[in-house]
Amino acid sequence: MTDLSTYRTFLTHVAAVGEVGPGLVQVTFQGGDLEGFEPVGPDTFLYLLLPPPGRRDLTIDRSFTWTAYQEMPEELRPVGAYYTLRHWRPEAAELDIWMVLHDDPGPASGWATRAAPGDPVALWGPRTAYDPPPDTDWFLLVADETGLPAAAVICETLPPDVPIRVVAEVADAAHHQPLPERPGLDVRWMHRDGRPAGRTTALLDAVAAADWPEGNPYVWGGAESRAVSAVRRFVRGTRDLPRERVSLVGYWRHADHPPEPDED
Repeated sequence: MTDLSTYRTFLTHVAAVGEVGPGLVQVTFQGGDLEGFEPVGPDTFLYLLLPPPGRRDLTIDRSFTWTAYQEMPEELRPVGAYYTLRHWRPEAAELDIWMVLHDDPGPASGWATRAAPGDPVALWGPRTAYDPPPDTDWFLLVADETGLPAAAVICETLPPDVPIRVVAEVADAAHHQPLPERPGLDVRWMHRDGRPAGRTTALLDAVAAADWPEGNPYVWGGAESRAVSAVRRFVRGTRDLPRERVSLVGYWRHADHPPEPDED
């Protein structure tokens, strides 16, 4: 079981907000405790902690823990969500995250539509799920809009001679996110074309239909919880991959989907 006490709470603030593409914004955080921040992997993710609804000031400090959160009055509890690190500039103590804007926004997505320089935030973590075995021959990255920033960093950090397949689900062609140009990168875009996010089988269908190269794969993914669970069952069962070759993380959960039991 993960020891949550090993993670830190970094107090910082918004430095800039900019549009990446339709329904996607980049929020830059700078300074404060980020002077002591270090990423822990290409899929580094952090919990973005925001002021409670109706407030602009943070109600937590560096001593924040999830145990303390449970003891806080509900109206003082911070809101937020997990996000992956897209860029890190240590010389400026500055990092970027890409935030997806939703038609029916949650607290974090709604905050992103009105975020402005100077807004205070806290970042809890950092965490990673990426741990490929040393003998990995090729990579399969499975992501929706929420996981694509981490997939992009993985593509940027792997050696140029390593084959990478990306299966990406987005709303439509206008919502393609930029991925690095590199040798051996094969990207398959799956479009929902009006179907709601978190309610399709597009990722599973694409993974199941793909041919399977020779050699040892490593399957990493970040997307809606039920979608990655379906892909996990396929690659662990039908493709018979051992546990150490699979890391598929539910980055978010559709409101209509109850939590599923943990799977290896």
